[in-house]
Amino acid sequence: MAITPIEYRIAENSNFTSDKNDKNSHKKHYNDPLMKWPVRGLAYTNEIGAAISEVAPTLGLLLWAPAIFYFGADIYDKYKNDKNSFDPNAMRGTSQAVFQLLASVILPTTAVLIGQKAASFVGLFRKNGLTIQTQENITKFSISYMQRRKLGKYQDNVQRYKDKHFAALSNSIHERYRESSFRQGFSSVINKLTDGWLDRYKTKKLDRIKTYSEKSIDRMFSVRENLFKQQKPQEFSNRLYNKFKKAIKKYEKNPEFKEYSVEYAAKEVLKKYEQSRIFKAKMFKTLGGFVALGLAIKPIDSFVEKFIIERYFEPRISSFKDDIES
Repeated sequence: MAITPIEYRIAENSNFTSDKNDKNSHKKHYNDPLMKWPVRGLAYTNEIGAAISEVAPTLGLLLWAPAIFYFGADIYDKYKNDKNSFDPNAMRGTSQAVFQLLASVILPTTAVLIGQKAASFVGLFRKNGLTIQTQENITKFSISYMQRRKLGKYQDNVQRYKDKHFAALSNSIHERYRESSFRQGFSSVINKLTDGWLDRYKTKKLDRIKTYSEKSIDRMFSVRENLFKQQKPQEFSNRLYNKFKKAIKKYEKNPEFKEYSVEYAAKEVLKKYEQSRIFKAKMFKTLGGFVALGLAIKPIDSFVEKFIIERYFEPRISSFKDDIES
């Protein structure tokens, strides 16, 4: 009979012990070394990596390495050993590999992504009516647009900057939409079924995006004006304002930038300020990912063990093995 992964995932609390009631019989308790903490914690590093990928993508990627090593060791161990005896078995190893792939990689990562998406939709209930992801995308675009412009040209005509910014943002949104043939086909079907509801929704969403981006631009120019007056903006922390003053000194040391040292320093800290706003949005999505992971991890384990492995995979692989042997 095949040994299922569930037998290996339940750690026993004792090593091999003797039955005190019968000196001639020994009741052995298997104690899987890979189930002991802190080694056991390596199995969850990839899931943590997926959850924090929004705020720390490099660290999130690196955290997959310990998990991959753990999965490899666990699969090899289950292939090699039948609990406490050496008995290589390809079926047992394959069963454990399928289990780890589904229960430790694919399904938990999917749960994290769903949690992040769900957290993003919380933004729809705020005044601006935009998802957190949409707000994040707008802010990223605004940072990129700002970096390529001389803001001083628009200080006395902010509306001109808003108009150009929104025209570029609208083109970017439409271009991304046109690149997806699936979205176009989906929109066409939905519009026919709902008498143009999706187009009306897009127009309404674009109006919300315009309102949101214009408020961000007003804030940006207000902050910039205070910086040029050498006054700490209300939106800035002391730490960020100190970075602005240090940036001025840095640019003043360079003859090429000295004349416009305040301009360059202001643009530098404005970028940092906008990035900090993105970070807050990402933290909220990360929290959603952790919540989803915490809620899903046990059901996922149970589903994969009881249904995928025991009811579906092992009976079929056993039947396949019998066919080959016969």
